This record gives sequence, C-alpha cells and structure tokens, in this order.
Amino acid sequence: MKYLNIKSVLAALTCITAGSVSAKNITINDLQASNSSSWYKGVGVGKEDQETEPGTAGSQSWDLEAFTLNGTSLKVYTGYNMLTGNNPYGTGDIFIDVNGDANWKPGADNGLFGTTDNSVFHYDYVVHFNDRRGIAVSGAYDVFRIADSSDVKFLETKFKAGSNPWVLDVKNSRSGLTKVADGNLTLAANSDWKIQADGTDLVGGSEKHPHYISNAIDLSFLKPGELNSQTLFHLTMECGNDTLVGRCPDAGSTFALLGAAMAGMAFLPRRRKS
Repeated sequence: MKYLNIKSVLAALTCITAGSVSAKNITINDLQASNSSSWYKGVGVGKEDQETEPGTAGSQSWDLEAFTLNGTSLKVYTGYNMLTGNNPYGTGDIFIDVNGDANWKPGADNGLFGTTDNSVFHYDYVVHFNDRRGIAVSGAYDVFRIADSSDVKFLETKFKAGSNPWVLDVKNSRSGLTKVADGNLTLAANSDWKIQADGTDLVGGSEKHPHYISNAIDLSFLKPGELNSQTLFHLTMECGNDTLVGRCPDAGSTFALLGAAMAGMAFLPRRRKS
C-alpha cells in the first residue's frame, strides 16, 4: 500500500491558503443601476464596468470600473481620472466598513449640496484625499479611523442623490477622527479597449478616454480580523455620477476545506520503519 507523504499534504494546504489571498476583482453591483438601457446593465464582475447611475452621463470618462484586492493591497480601476477630476466635479474619498453594518445602499441619505454624518452611514475608516486643488487632488491621502457618530461629517454629492457619501468633511468633524496611515495615489493610463483587472476583463478604453489603474493602497492599517468577508469599500465622485462598491470575498469555503484536510490527516497511516 502507498502512503501519503505528510509534507506533500502540508505543501498542498499551503497552496490552498495562499490562493485565498491572491488578487481578486471584488466589485459588487451598487443596486442603483437601471435596466432601461444597455449601458446601465453593466458588464464584468458586479456588472459595474460600463455602468453609471440612472439619468447620469454614461461614458467611459465618468465610469468607475472595479476594485481589486490582493492580500492587503487595494487597487481602483476607473475610466474617470481620480487625480484631475472631470470638469466640473472632483473625486471622492474611499469609505471602508469592516463589520457589515454600513448603510451604503441608495436611499440611505438622498440629500444634495449639504452635510450628512457617520451616524447615518456607519463606516469605520476613510481614505481621505487631503490636498484638493479645485477639482484636482495631488494624490496625497490620510487614512482616518472614524467614530460611528454625528460628529463625523460627510459632504453630500452635488448632482446624483443616493450616491452619498462623497467626501469626509475634516474641517467640520468636531471629534471621532484618528489618523492611522497616509500614502499617495498614482494612476497609470491604459488606452486599450480591453484590459485585465487581476484576471477579469474591463472594456471601453480608448486613446482619448483610457482606463486608469491606481497603485496599491496599503490596507495594513486595519486591525487583525478587520479584513474579512464583511469588509466593504465605497467610492463616488463629487457629482455622484457613478458609485463603486467592493466587498471582500468569503474565505469560509477555503478554511472549511483546510479544516477537512487537516482532520483527514489524523487518519493517515504512519509509514513503518524498515
């Protein structure tokens, strides 16, 4: 009888667990898209690529395409240039929920041109672009842990209700902000009509309106356990023309498989010494 080599089994299990943190397109549908036209139906993971909100500009230059995640590295893929904005509207901040209670769906707060707060939305962190030059940003950002409090203020969108929140209002947030990290966002442009976003297709690029791919945003500021299957990311621009939402994949099946394999190893016969 042939006996399984325990080292080989452990190596295989290592591959399984390593695969669980490989790069993935984590985009989900924002549930606001209309079915009234082919644009709004969207394509790709989450049906978010080639989709904007109903009644908005349905073009590549206003399209937010995908979030991808590789371990603790988050990337943003867009047709919209997050650094220069798109006249006359600038980019928004990236809001993060780590415990599944964020009120991110349309209808949470349908105000325009005003101020709302985190007691409405229940986000836990914000990647805040802190050097705004009109509609452009330098790319420099601070990451804040934010309290679930009305003292943490958000500025609302200026065109499309339901796409809120747009940006953290640091100046008028009286308390509840704790800086935990900083960084700098850069973008690489790709004019190909179709590109790969960590193994998935994104379409619609051209020389005039390319795809923009961000450098990795390092999420290592999150506490142990906060990057889990409930962790959610939200981005929109100032006008709310498009909303991008991503959620971490459920790793439960991977760990169930790992547990079953480990349990099975207990029944492996030992190799007899000759």
